[in-house]
Amino acid sequence: MQINISIIQLITICAVANGFVFAFLLLEKKENRFANRFLSLTLICMCLTFTPYMLDPSIWNQYRWLAWMPFSLSYWIGPSFYFYVRTLTNPGFRFTKKHLWHFSPLILNYLHSIYHTIYSGNHHPYHWFHFVAELLESAAIISILIYMVVSFKWVKRYQQQLFDNVSNITKIDLQWVRKTIVVIIVSFILIFIFLCVSSGISGKVFFHQWNEYRTAILLLYACMLYWLSIHGYRQAQTVKISKPKDIKVDLPDKESREIIDQLINVMLGNKLFRDPELNLTSLSKAIGISERSISEALNGHLHKNFYQFVNEYRVKDVQEKLMDPKNSHLKILSLAFDAGFNSKATFNRLFKGYTGLTPKEFKIKKLG
Repeated sequence: MQINISIIQLITICAVANGFVFAFLLLEKKENRFANRFLSLTLICMCLTFTPYMLDPSIWNQYRWLAWMPFSLSYWIGPSFYFYVRTLTNPGFRFTKKHLWHFSPLILNYLHSIYHTIYSGNHHPYHWFHFVAELLESAAIISILIYMVVSFKWVKRYQQQLFDNVSNITKIDLQWVRKTIVVIIVSFILIFIFLCVSSGISGKVFFHQWNEYRTAILLLYACMLYWLSIHGYRQAQTVKISKPKDIKVDLPDKESREIIDQLINVMLGNKLFRDPELNLTSLSKAIGISERSISEALNGHLHKNFYQFVNEYRVKDVQEKLMDPKNSHLKILSLAFDAGFNSKATFNRLFKGYTGLTPKEFKIKKLG
């Protein structure tokens, strides 16, 4: 039997092979070890779920036993990615038996496969069951969308917590995860709408039109597999953000000003901002003031989060050094790293945000 493979199918086959490789590599990665188990499961589910769409339809009629293989795992894609995000944003989270129900809808994937195993070809004696089975399998798209929306909320909350607790968020801000979720949600909604509109025009149920759009979907899926695999493997260890133990709220203005004065003194005197690992917890220990009180003073009195407060001092530190002719021989990036920055891109963005000029433009303007 001769099998013709298109360029898109070849790209998808390579993406699936890449997905399997990275799925097993992630299990050996030390950073985010527990979270990576769920990302590995996500990649495996995605690879297996789309494997049937890369094969010639005649193969399924010739080898009916393939329907029993674990190819239909679309109902596991959503929850596995959700638990990856939840564990990534909260390294202390642990998966328990009470969470197993998220994976229970797997049987819905196999109703359709079992039906075609018993009744091969186009022979459908129970049309209503075939209709319901395909409908339930297609409903996995809705399941994935729901989990993506919930995952997006977890990422958004985590990013806000980072700004309130950490001074450097490079490599741990999970911006790539946020972009991934947005792309998946938008893509699935467009595909769903497109299929529904097409079914209305043709008068057929939308999931019967799947093969017409298989090329575009396979290409999109291949890109998503590459994106998840590479960025997931590159993801640095995320930080565990603990909730303040004290419950103090609504600091008086006088107390807030006193805390701000202490923060300013320790920043200017001890240059704590030069520590790239500085966070709310270490600052709290350095000045003997609770984390909650510091956060409330910064947000309520200065209207700034911890990230803004610390990096403003770092920018000012670089500004002062750039204005000093003695530092004219030093590289700007070297001055940035000495001030506590750990990323060139972040430094350039924040510097321009505070001064309105790029570091190079600022240096030229001040030194001439």
